[in-house]
Amino acid sequence: MKRKVIFDTDPGIDDAIALLTLLNSDMFDVLGITTVAGNKGIEHTTTNANKIVTYMNQSIPIYQGAYSRYPVVKENKPSDHLDGGDVHGKDGLGGIDLKVNPELFKQESAIDFLVRCALEFPNEVEIISVGPMSNLALAIEQDEAAMRQIKKIWSMGGGVRRGNVTPVAEFNYWFDPDAVEKVYSIGDEVPIVMIGLDATHQCIFDMNDLTFMKLACGPKGEMMAHMVNDYVKAYWTVNGYIGVVIHDLIAVLAAMDEDICTTLTHTHLDIVMGGKAHGQCLVDLVDSWKKPKNAFVCMDLDVRKCKEMFLKTCFTKEVMERYREVFP
Repeated sequence: MKRKVIFDTDPGIDDAIALLTLLNSDMFDVLGITTVAGNKGIEHTTTNANKIVTYMNQSIPIYQGAYSRYPVVKENKPSDHLDGGDVHGKDGLGGIDLKVNPELFKQESAIDFLVRCALEFPNEVEIISVGPMSNLALAIEQDEAAMRQIKKIWSMGGGVRRGNVTPVAEFNYWFDPDAVEKVYSIGDEVPIVMIGLDATHQCIFDMNDLTFMKLACGPKGEMMAHMVNDYVKAYWTVNGYIGVVIHDLIAVLAAMDEDICTTLTHTHLDIVMGGKAHGQCLVDLVDSWKKPKNAFVCMDLDVRKCKEMFLKTCFTKEVMERYREVFP
């Protein structure tokens, strides 16, 4: 029986590759895609999600969500949104030309959809959250009892020992820390797996990997390789990497097989709001606070397994086997 899942996203190049992988998997019944402002504004992220689903020739409904941070939307204030700049290209997808299917857009809001699914399928629905947690926080604000019936949340965000938008904060959690606090407040009951920068930065797709994708993985691989061009430039400029980290992909792969997380610690997570450490995750790995455990934090990955799972799922088993031959 397929697992019911909702993909909450702000596409974004890594979101797009994560979504392509999810839609290629036979494990999941994707109930819908909910969009949020983050890497780009809400209109861009909603359109980009549509482009990926349309490219895959699927009919997954798309629900537009929060136009800004949780407290801003909650109080119905004008957007103060600051996106992720040009790391993902001007349009958020590296400038690739993909079509839009208007029929996929739904009038129901992402928040209403999340609550409805939680009520309709209690303890069955998993959420893969790869953007700011604004939609989830607003859904909890609307009906916490319903959202406590979510089966599991897989979150790409945060970091224990590193940041990317500041020295200590990762973009998704920095963007809306109030939402992070709200979502982890139900972590005593709903398992929340945090796939943060400590884990994702272990899985670098280097130029050998990207060239293999372009040459051995058909039109879809060529499209992905083209999509990450701006990403490659950004990682070289900022991190000195010759390659890319496809952060959001790791959350999808973890949802497929949690065993890729070779170190997964059940612990207490809090987040800093305001000041120089705004958006920093405070993760009590040694249980010094003795506070209720509200998070499962992934600190280490089986990198080889991640790459092979991605190739097998997004492309074919034969592609994965060819990768093993080329890179034994």
